Amino acid sequence: MFKEVPKNRKLYMLVVDQIQNLIENQQLKPGDKLPSERDLSVELGLSRSTIREAMTALEIMGLIEVRSGLGTFVAECVQDDTEDMTDITENDSISPSDIFEARIILEPQLAKLASQRATSEDLDNLRLVVEEAETLEDNEIEEFELLDEKFHFIIANASYNDVLSKFAQNINKLRGSQLWGSMKIKSLKKEGRISRYKAEHRDIYEALVIRDTNLAEYLTRKHLLDIRTDIFEDVD
Repeated sequence: MFKEVPKNRKLYMLVVDQIQNLIENQQLKPGDKLPSERDLSVELGLSRSTIREAMTALEIMGLIEVRSGLGTFVAECVQDDTEDMTDITENDSISPSDIFEARIILEPQLAKLASQRATSEDLDNLRLVVEEAETLEDNEIEEFELLDEKFHFIIANASYNDVLSKFAQNINKLRGSQLWGSMKIKSLKKEGRISRYKAEHRDIYEALVIRDTNLAEYLTRKHLLDIRTDIFEDVD
């Protein structure tokens, strides 16, 4: 039923289009169960991260629904306004996996520079963010997200490289997309995730305080790799 898709840009959108067409042509009917992400990855010849992005976009569009412990199914009541559904995914033209790839390349270097250049005021501001986050309960997801964004923003600015910090700001703006937000919040709802990220933030902060450039770089990269694994590779 599914066809291998070509390897070009916006791969997740090609998967979205294929599944949407199957639903519209009634080859997939309301209530039909879709293959697992792993099986779709093999059948379509794509990475698990691309499949997860596509499934999240389809869920936002109202075409599929995820039933905890059961799997993913074609929605019983599919929306009629396909133009609006197309807008949702077209506005998310840069995939979350691309955003993360850029962050993993850039942010460890920003932390390395910040460990050398951060002022006492920068470190005080970072400590306040870390401490505020540590007061949050694990179900205060939106509040944690705001503090998480602020944490990485302070480090980027503390690099005192205007070009690199501008790159980081531009990447961060892309985190406002529906697709990214849905994937991140779904991941943060998993038990223990926010607590682990708080601890990782604390470790990065302490590496900056002692001016350990290699440790700051390593911990930042590990933190981002952990998040990427949680979002794109975690098995329900």
